[in-house]
Amino acid sequence: MRGLSALTQAGLLAFMLILLSEVMSHSIWGGAGDAPSTLDFAVALFGDWWLATVILGLLLAMAMIGASYLVRDERLANLIWDLEGEQ
Repeated sequence: MRGLSALTQAGLLAFMLILLSEVMSHSIWGGAGDAPSTLDFAVALFGDWWLATVILGLLLAMAMIGASYLVRDERLANLIWDLEGEQ
């Protein structure tokens, strides 16, 4: 099982690296070899697209809070077990 997990992680890493290289070399960036720098990305994300970044952050925070609320288990048997502790 660990081998399958390691193989999956390696495959995902390879996929992300290939996807990143394809996105960076796309013609939308002005040329085949003229990829944007990290500074260009930061300026675009926090300068030009700051409102979308804030709204996306709020949506992700609400999703995390909702997920943690849905995961809670409040059945009576579990609440009693939590109060009594392990015996």
